[in-house]
Amino acid sequence: MKKVLSVVLALVLVLSVCSMALAEEKKWVIGFANIAEEVELQIVVRDGMVAAAEELGVDLVLANNEYDGAKAVRNADDMITKGVDGFIEFNIDESVGPVIMEKMNEAGIPVIAVDIPMEGAAFFGANNVVAGEVAGVRLGEVSQERWGGEPDCLLLVEDSTSGETVLNRVTQMPTGMREIFPDFSDEKVFYIDSGTDAATCQKMVSDFLLAHPDYTKIAIGSFNDVIAVATLAAIETAGRESDCIMVAENEYGYLDYLKANPDREEADEVWVGGVAFFFDRYGEYTMNAMVDVLNGGEMPENIYVEHEVVTRANAQELFGWYLEG
Repeated sequence: MKKVLSVVLALVLVLSVCSMALAEEKKWVIGFANIAEEVELQIVVRDGMVAAAEELGVDLVLANNEYDGAKAVRNADDMITKGVDGFIEFNIDESVGPVIMEKMNEAGIPVIAVDIPMEGAAFFGANNVVAGEVAGVRLGEVSQERWGGEPDCLLLVEDSTSGETVLNRVTQMPTGMREIFPDFSDEKVFYIDSGTDAATCQKMVSDFLLAHPDYTKIAIGSFNDVIAVATLAAIETAGRESDCIMVAENEYGYLDYLKANPDREEADEVWVGGVAFFFDRYGEYTMNAMVDVLNGGEMPENIYVEHEVVTRANAQELFGWYLEG
């Protein structure tokens, strides 16, 4: 009887050790679908995901949503087919979020939504209200320095397809402006909904400038880098550089501008700042959060990055690694 008991105990011990080994060898498979891979910030996000996955020993499945909601849905289907354990979604088209979440919920796959919220997913990314406010403060400060007072108008160039939450990074700019000019009127705020197409944006901004020849102090807030580049092109084509200042949401378009124009004087240039989202840290934040959830941790409702405005004065300190790359 003792011999049988010893054998049973030995088997239990072996099975326990094997189970522990299997648990230790479990390698999570995490999918990441990028918003697009057309501009530097998107490449930085992807590379950060790859680096974080390698650091954590995670198998990473990559996809590119290409600014296309239908493509995002197809990519979600592909992630499920490939058997991902967790999914990190970066998709600009808010309207397909419910479709993607229904698929992921049915498959039992936890989701982190990057920048554009999806109901049922943890939200990671911008604190859009803060991002909008700090941009507005910067525009107000430069208006005061350059023109000695408030601008003739605040032109906000946005992309409504991203949804109301993300649009706060533009719609909250007047709030920031009022930290400098408390009586800045809503009547001075204009909106252009250009979408993500650069040519459309350039034409719409050009039309605005043509329709307002008497405005010589125009503060402009741009929803993202693509829109900012197109807006700057419209200003330069119209010969209205001395009439305009611009701050863009996102940092890499502005950093590229600094690299291309290292010797410009900030006192007379249009593009005077970019709100930093620190995209190089996205992978670190989201991969760690997802691995924690897969290991039994609780999924947080929101994970926010911090924001500050990058200018010529602080760009080297914050992003010297990029400017020198």
